[in-house]
Amino acid sequence: MVRLSLSVVAKVCLLAMLLVANAPAGAVQSGDPAPEWELTNAEGEEIVFPAHAGSAPAVLFFWATWCPYCHAVMPYLDTIRTDYAAADVNVYAINFKDDGDPVAHMEELGYDFVVLPLGDLVADDYGVWGAPGLLVVDGKGTVIYRRGDTQAPPGTAIAEQWDREIRSALDKSLGR
Repeated sequence: MVRLSLSVVAKVCLLAMLLVANAPAGAVQSGDPAPEWELTNAEGEEIVFPAHAGSAPAVLFFWATWCPYCHAVMPYLDTIRTDYAAADVNVYAINFKDDGDPVAHMEELGYDFVVLPLGDLVADDYGVWGAPGLLVVDGKGTVIYRRGDTQAPPGTAIAEQWDREIRSALDKSLGR
């Protein structure tokens, strides 16, 4: 029979409580309904999500001008945007945690995403604390993909992995 001392059990319980307390509370996961939001885009128009997406799936890209991972994945997201244009898929580039000028930065880079410069509160609603936040929301308003944590360095390899994962989620949502 294994006997554990009271101090070992207490330490394990304390560790478990600390782990639970430090877990991201309220983070939206796959299978959860996507929280609704309203933001002003770069052109000054109000974008209400998910109504703006209609019945098409959408990619939510939480990004910052200073983020090397964001810069690595942007060309792939732009290709996704063009490859899935016939299915009305939009990439919503929701800027957060940024002191730069996201509109000018995106214009300089030449990507044609739906640019939303003031997305800090939306990031909070989705439980996105690190950039890039990548989610796919299906045409019914359900999150079907959320990027997991990575230890990979920024660059082509991780961007290609995220590209494959996003495309897989979009294809599944579109019945391909």
